Amino acid sequence: MRIHGRHWLSLTALLLLAAGCQAPPKDRPLTSEVPEPPAFAPPPDSCLAEGVRFALGLRVTAPLLEEMRQRSGARFARTLLVTDPSDPVLDPTRLNVRVEPSGRIVGASCQ
Repeated sequence: MRIHGRHWLSLTALLLLAAGCQAPPKDRPLTSEVPEPPAFAPPPDSCLAEGVRFALGLRVTAPLLEEMRQRSGARFARTLLVTDPSDPVLDPTRLNVRVEPSGRIVGASCQ
């Protein structure tokens, strides 16, 4: 079935008329009160080292260290040699990645 000029015009007018008969949207009344913009979530209070088990045995790289930081939810991530002593300053938002001198990851902890 083919629609000719006059029929096309009538059909368009009918569709516009039907669209105009819809209920108006339920808008809020105009007011000077503007809601606060959404806030970003605060940084975590601690990290979860269990989220970085996938990296055990891999060679540490900057992109891998960043992925580990993100997966653990830590604010900071750093590498430490297995022979380095533990840091006396505890920070539950810091991911410590223990590596061998060859760069292979052997452990991770949040402290």
